[in-house]
Amino acid sequence: MKRIASVMVMQARDWATWLLGPWIVLGATFVICLLIALCIDWLWRGSIPVYSGAVACIAVVMLAVAIGTVGGTFPFAVGFGTRRRDYLLGTLAWSVAYCACWAILLGLLSLIEASVFKNWGVGLHFFHLPIFSDGSPLRQFCWPSPPYDLSCAHSDPNYVSGGSSWQQLWVSFVLLLFMYLLGLLLGSIYQRFGRTGEFFFFGIVFLLLSVFVLLSSYWQWWGTISGWLVQQSAAALGLWLVPLLAIFALASYALLRKATV
Repeated sequence: MKRIASVMVMQARDWATWLLGPWIVLGATFVICLLIALCIDWLWRGSIPVYSGAVACIAVVMLAVAIGTVGGTFPFAVGFGTRRRDYLLGTLAWSVAYCACWAILLGLLSLIEASVFKNWGVGLHFFHLPIFSDGSPLRQFCWPSPPYDLSCAHSDPNYVSGGSSWQQLWVSFVLLLFMYLLGLLLGSIYQRFGRTGEFFFFGIVFLLLSVFVLLSSYWQWWGTISGWLVQQSAAALGLWLVPLLAIFALASYALLRKATV
């Protein structure tokens, strides 16, 4: 446990990467969206709410930070005698704690935006996005009737603008952790196989996606897929990411076991 804790402390010491970088990106993105909302509010006199998905930038930052973490800390930790298993467990423990803190912070900002500042006075929905807790994002704009054939008949009458804070907290946490572990996997691939391994990995992913699109189009699966997605809430979709989290973690461990420093 002490070795795992020492890895967590080592990761936390890079405060510029873990704290300063994400805040700069998130703050700059928020200011840009706020200026856009101000312009829209002035032109249309507040009649049009602005729903921005730009808060997802923090997930992109999480991916980039995780990729750099392996190359920046793995050789250093192993060089000082840290076991590879302890390094991975410590990094995973740190990632869970870090993503949980960010999920709580985003939940608080969502509460402040919705209840205190009332969408910043210009109808901006930056942190508080009902689609995270009110059901499928497709239901707000497109509610197809059976057999779910991609044609939108009308909006879902059951779509509301409230939602559970716990569901939004869960969605934020699992999404951030998913992006972090994906970045950890990409960094592990690079550490094990170098640039060639990265090219091979993305080539395989592109090939699999191409085959999936081809088969879905040939066998006309898109209607079934869209019908299933319409019935899922964001919280339920987050549960489907949990098996991928385990796969990413195990694959990263397998790669780092054989990686050179």
